[in-house]
Amino acid sequence: MTSAKDVRRNARNVSKPNPPTKSRSRKSGYSKALFDIIEKKLDSSSKRRAYVPPEQISRALRENPGVPLPPKIHDYLCDFLGGKIRAPAGRRAVYENPLAQIKKTLIPPTYARYHEWLRRRRQSVGLDGWKPIRDADWWQGPPNERAARMTCRRLNPMMHWRSVQNIISDAKKER
Repeated sequence: MTSAKDVRRNARNVSKPNPPTKSRSRKSGYSKALFDIIEKKLDSSSKRRAYVPPEQISRALRENPGVPLPPKIHDYLCDFLGGKIRAPAGRRAVYENPLAQIKKTLIPPTYARYHEWLRRRRQSVGLDGWKPIRDADWWQGPPNERAARMTCRRLNPMMHWRSVQNIISDAKKER
């Protein structure tokens, strides 16, 4: 049991939280970094003008009050506000989606583990399986399909097993 003296002693040693700050302005060269990133994005487009999301521009403007706009960004903003620049059609890139990043990170090792286990099992005792799982939908097909179905069932039951195989294929291409 703790005594009242121990409780008081522990209460004195607890660190106090930092007081909230009014603004997050950065004076040490960081202010130009966001503008530099936007300028590089505008310079990188060769055929047509690059699209810079409005959230990125507004963040750069908010974090850099009083800093003059570089001419390229000024021209881009004038065209954007004038309606000459539009957002690209279609969905955003997959890499911007956090759920896609999680899938891309978790699926390949899980699939590899199941596939290796099934490959070894086929060599040792075969893939007939025991009676309760023999008729299960995830136990049908060759080892690569079974591994994809098992991964799908384990991580995301709403995903199709062929999607798992596509993610595995993309991961192999990136190596």
